[in-house]
Amino acid sequence: MRRVAVLVALLLSATMVLTGCVDIPDSSSPQPIQAFDRKRPTNIVPSPRRGDDPETVARNFVKAMSDPTAGHRAARKFLTAGASQRWDDQGDMTVVRDVGVTVDERTDDAVRLRVTGEKTGVLSPGGTLRPVTGDWVMALSLEQSGGTWRISGDPPVGSVTDSSQFLTAYRQADLFFPDRTLSRLVADPRWLFGPELDASVLVNRLLAGPAPDLAGAVSQGAARGSAAAGPVTTKGDVVTVPLGNVADGDQKARTTLAAQIVWTLDYAGFSGTYRITADGAPLVPGRDEGWHTADVSTFEPEPEKRAVDPVHLVRDGGLARLTGNRAVPVDGALGAAHDLQSAAISADMSRSAAVADRGGRRVLLVGPYGGDAVEVAAGASVTTPSFGPDPATGYAVVDGRPIHWMSDGDGTRIESIDTAEVRAVAPGPITGLQVSPDGVRVALVVGGRLLLAVLSVNDVGVPALTGVYLLAPEVAGTGIGIAWSSSKTMYFAVNGGDSPVWKASIVGTQPVAMVSGNLKPPLVDVAASSTTVYVSDNRGIQQIGTGQIRPDQYWTALGPDARPGTRPVIPGG
Repeated sequence: MRRVAVLVALLLSATMVLTGCVDIPDSSSPQPIQAFDRKRPTNIVPSPRRGDDPETVARNFVKAMSDPTAGHRAARKFLTAGASQRWDDQGDMTVVRDVGVTVDERTDDAVRLRVTGEKTGVLSPGGTLRPVTGDWVMALSLEQSGGTWRISGDPPVGSVTDSSQFLTAYRQADLFFPDRTLSRLVADPRWLFGPELDASVLVNRLLAGPAPDLAGAVSQGAARGSAAAGPVTTKGDVVTVPLGNVADGDQKARTTLAAQIVWTLDYAGFSGTYRITADGAPLVPGRDEGWHTADVSTFEPEPEKRAVDPVHLVRDGGLARLTGNRAVPVDGALGAAHDLQSAAISADMSRSAAVADRGGRRVLLVGPYGGDAVEVAAGASVTTPSFGPDPATGYAVVDGRPIHWMSDGDGTRIESIDTAEVRAVAPGPITGLQVSPDGVRVALVVGGRLLLAVLSVNDVGVPALTGVYLLAPEVAGTGIGIAWSSSKTMYFAVNGGDSPVWKASIVGTQPVAMVSGNLKPPLVDVAASSTTVYVSDNRGIQQIGTGQIRPDQYWTALGPDARPGTRPVIPGG
């Protein structure tokens, strides 16, 4: 029920906050849409009909290409035999909106036309969606034979479909892979064709491994080399998952594999008791009766958080906690400071980090929450720090160079992060870096643009930002801050555009503009919890609720102590 409520909230939120046409909704819901009993058609794509004019044939060909099964058999029905034989349908599928058809030349038996649109995304054969922009044009030649129009010219390599058809034909699901420590699960969002999700398809995709961009950041563990020994079946509330060739005998690795399967199926709506076998025997000895989500609760991808995240402020150069609508300085060095510019607090509130201005020299301070803080790095510029899931490890950008620190009993070590792939995608200064709660993905502001990357470790143990792509290619303005509200969703603030606050997701959809009518730009910073977004504008800190069934429709002041010049800080956010 928790996940159904989340989806209801997200769908209503999307309805209320959108200011224009949204092609693919940004939904981080773990439940499939069929949880609402919305019956999806079984004939998801159109078929040719006698009497269709060339424009209709072209539009329906675009829709039919959404179906990849049997070598795009549905789309090939719109082609002549020769065109079908020549069409190379392999590779990515482009998703477009605002599809139009322009006829360039027409005779009684032949037509040349152009199908146009605007790109919104590219779907890989593995089901990974990435947002893109740009004009799209497909030239087609059609001929009439026996009163029926067919496409006779060569379609371009790959496939394309319109965004509304994509929504009808595809479901979004999360595969889960363990991080390199085999202690946490990381979401790998995929879009799968069909009227509803298929448990066997999900398990097969899971066993096939993560998307290429995650390869250096996650482990396959016992899934490596494993295969499905048959379809996933359901009888009553028992979901049976037969595996074969599970070569890894380590019990921890096998337990992790069980957690991957359980949470992947649970988030897709296949709930119950999971009986997972390996070559006919229980995957883990002693698990003859199967698994429940409670048995792998330590792996839950998005565990329940605190009912209320304690809001902190960087105020008058010190770190304070908002208590009873009043700002109370935290204990220790950061609470007593008068020169702080920004701060971060670990999710468990055991560690804190801050940037201080010491006579024009920026200093990164790290220490226990409410205790002493020591200088670990300094430079002409230091960005707002960020913690991942491990409170002993944090991240910042010093003089344009991303670093991460690791604190232990012997002090704090600093290590640089390779950014070669970032520079190749978006040249420019890195002015913002925030790590996702699962510690795998990194949101960046580079040259004012928002990028997403994966925090990988190469073969020689050097951390690097890889799999880099533009997360918000359509958003105008200069990015000034990022805040993760979950491991899949983030908010970012821009100055100079029509909409100052946006919601983005790792699932590959285009960002969504938040309501902004009563904000007073320029904005200075942004922070987020699972239910609320906070921004600093020229009146102080404003907040808007996002987690209710009906999200807030306007921003409200946080309180009298959150005056202009203060910055919001949310633990783990």
